[in-house]
Amino acid sequence: MKILLAALLIALLPAAGWAFGEGDQDNADPTDMIAPSGLVVYYDSSGPLSFVSMTPKDVPDGARKIPRVKGVACQRGIAAPSLLVGSTLDLSAYYGDGSYAKALRQIKKDNPEISGIYDVRVDLHMFSILGVYHSQCTEVTARAFVLPSAPPPSPPPAPAPAAKP
Repeated sequence: MKILLAALLIALLPAAGWAFGEGDQDNADPTDMIAPSGLVVYYDSSGPLSFVSMTPKDVPDGARKIPRVKGVACQRGIAAPSLLVGSTLDLSAYYGDGSYAKALRQIKKDNPEISGIYDVRVDLHMFSILGVYHSQCTEVTARAFVLPSAPPPSPPPAPAPAAKP
């Protein structure tokens, strides 16, 4: 009986190990969007949903590693009490692109030489003043790498010579 129970336990271990963490990259959490309140007058906002990144073992051999790159993208909003007498309804407006895509564009703009990023960490910072002003920022911090075959960033263009009178 003990041998049968041990065999069953050994058979189930690989299945349990496979189940944890597999397929998580397909999950998106829409609660990371800035939450509107009251009567929404204007809403044009993008937020983070999901992002799959490389791990340190996925970095190509011979790549030069950059220890830290960072990008931030924010959504903002205003909610004000309605001027209607006896109303508890807020009027609100929200705007901004707080998505991963914008934070990654900022990383690429600040570090044009990088070929890719890995070991990505994401923080969501929320700020509110008396429930009237809201700010929600997605902060992406990662390590980056540059491939040896990647062209160096081009220098800025030289200023044009001044015309002689």
